[in-house]
Amino acid sequence: MDDEIRLALAEALQTAATAKSIRTCSRWAAKRRVMGEPFPGKYSWKYHPWVRDIHDTQATYNYIMKAAQLGCTEVAINRAFYVLDQLKRDVLYVLPTALNASDFAKARFNVALRHSPYLEQMFTNTNAVNLKQTATNSLYIRGSRGDSNLKSIPVSELILDETDEMDMKQVWLALERLSGHLEKHVWALSTPTIPNWGIHKLFLTSTQEHYFFKAPCCGRRTELVWPDSIKICGETVTDPRCHESYLVCKECGATLNHRSKPEWLKGATWEPTAHNGNPDVRGFYINQLYSFTVTPGEIAVAYFRTFGDEAANKELHNSKLGVPFVGEGAQVTNAMIDECIGNHTAQDARPKLGGERTIVMGVDQGKMCHYVVMEFLVDRFGNDINVASKGKLLAFGKYYEEDWNVLDNLMREWQVLGCVIDADPQINEARRFARRFPRYVWLCRYRRGKTAKEIAISEQDTLSPMATVDRTNWMSAALGRFKTHRIILPRDISLEFRDHVKAPVRTYEPDESGNPQATFVSTAQDHLAHALVYAEIALPLAASVATGQDIESFL
Repeated sequence: MDDEIRLALAEALQTAATAKSIRTCSRWAAKRRVMGEPFPGKYSWKYHPWVRDIHDTQATYNYIMKAAQLGCTEVAINRAFYVLDQLKRDVLYVLPTALNASDFAKARFNVALRHSPYLEQMFTNTNAVNLKQTATNSLYIRGSRGDSNLKSIPVSELILDETDEMDMKQVWLALERLSGHLEKHVWALSTPTIPNWGIHKLFLTSTQEHYFFKAPCCGRRTELVWPDSIKICGETVTDPRCHESYLVCKECGATLNHRSKPEWLKGATWEPTAHNGNPDVRGFYINQLYSFTVTPGEIAVAYFRTFGDEAANKELHNSKLGVPFVGEGAQVTNAMIDECIGNHTAQDARPKLGGERTIVMGVDQGKMCHYVVMEFLVDRFGNDINVASKGKLLAFGKYYEEDWNVLDNLMREWQVLGCVIDADPQINEARRFARRFPRYVWLCRYRRGKTAKEIAISEQDTLSPMATVDRTNWMSAALGRFKTHRIILPRDISLEFRDHVKAPVRTYEPDESGNPQATFVSTAQDHLAHALVYAEIALPLAASVATGQDIESFL
């Protein structure tokens, strides 16, 4: 037997032996993945020990609520490759947008192939950006927004990366595709944003596992949590003493050496904190206090940046601590609602004909349409009329989408001076409604690119004018009334109204330049909240018609 044959046989035997030894995802990753910077060489969990057990979970549903840069995305990538190679199943890997999916395919997937010869030869087709094929199976890489492409892909392995930035309707469609499979697995991972949304909402349904270790100082089982596990030094962002900050054991207060983490995290395990949780729905939580590359000093600097900066506070909690965050006043609360309740009811007498009250209406369309009728108490029509006025909620309710006579009756019953209605989905019916009440009704659409409370009016000659506004600014104006007590609510306010106005939460997301910009995310149904927004927009429009002045005079 010549040397070439011996070598080929030895390689074949080695390959067979290796294949038998990689029955788990973690061992597969250690044998098959080769990494680039910052940790070049064979894949290892040396600097991310918490990920080893996550690789090998057998639960159907696995939710990872994490801080940034903790190696969890590599777990998802490893899982995708492992399922294709070892389990011979198709995988759907979902990112927030099509652009994210494209960037991921080029920057993460193709790079992984270049570093790992085994992976490179495993795939027969890698040319298509969003479809990678092995000899028997496919990896679909998709964005969650824009169309229904997730619904048409029948897979048994679904990975949702950065869940909180996704179109959640599309996510539910993707989950539905797995319902017909006996053998299925779902992975969702993300830095959280706000409570009861995205990854946090999923995490709350799980075992809610935390990473516990044996403290080297006192021998007790403990974990690293904010703020009990860190001693902050310094007083400002620029204070050099920030970098003297250090970790402490929350059980005994002794110092935990950051550089010795590899030693004292040995033997750490995931332990459930929701003891009645379903073991088939596992959740994992990890924060940057565990990171080998992020020092306590860097976390101290991030903490000092939060002083007076809500966006920085969000960044600290979401990206560093891995927990959801709502800034002060970013969400209407039950306490705010209670403080705004007055003495009237929604059943009080309707206004007399010929009165001079400033009454407007806002309507949010849907299969079930919602409306509010508001009276604004205005001393005088003038600049920034919304700030200068106090609102009084007179009536609220809902009706089925086909019953447009309800709106006609409300217009007459309340002698509405201005009504703003959501333009979609039934735009033709909305136009007909506007034409029945010319100069009293405007259709409305939210659009980015508008500044402050600017209102752009188009299609004025159609008798169904369209108002285009910035969503965030007008939601801030309408919902901000609860915080400043500039809205009076009836005594018989409903639980549904409470729930709807509490649903929107102001948070921050990066704009095109990467700078934080405010936006609202809704954690539940919020139709009456949007009806309030449309009523807020109706006030300056009604004032413009009543006085014959430009809308800008009242903004």
